[in-house]
Amino acid sequence: MQDILKEYGPAIITVVSIVALIGLISFLIGTDAGSVVGQAFSELISGFFRSAESAGGIMGGASAGSVNSAIDIALSSGGG
Repeated sequence: MQDILKEYGPAIITVVSIVALIGLISFLIGTDAGSVVGQAFSELISGFFRSAESAGGIMGGASAGSVNSAIDIALSSGGG
């Protein structure tokens, strides 16, 4: 066992580190609206449109609810 660790130790550490990094990135970015980054992006865009609407009515006839729905649909279908 000691010979194996001495011979392949750095390679094993590298592989474990790469797999852990890929797992962490996959968890954070994700592929749906339930991911950490997806939720933060949705909240960021929604907050921007709420601020724009309250500042000067930039949205016109669209409501912030329809923007939230459009963002959620886009993120859940993977197009975002």
